[in-house]
Amino acid sequence: MIDTYSTVDLPEDQVYLSHHFTCPTCCAAGRTSGLQLRCPQGLALWDAYEAAVLARDQAEREAHVARLKSLNTPNRTGPRQ
Repeated sequence: MIDTYSTVDLPEDQVYLSHHFTCPTCCAAGRTSGLQLRCPQGLALWDAYEAAVLARDQAEREAHVARLKSLNTPNRTGPRQ
């Protein structure tokens, strides 16, 4: 199963997209699945976008693990009613 989610809340997404749709090179790169390179400015913006997505995903995973660990505390007596 593939999970999808929105990245519109990331400032890096907005910055990259505002460049992407005005740059023919970056538009071509988006359509060719890596066969065409982005322009230097677009590549820097794309790298920043990917780093922001990875950082957000890592923070979400860590928060999820922390929630799971809090449910597995030794002083817990059973399922919550």
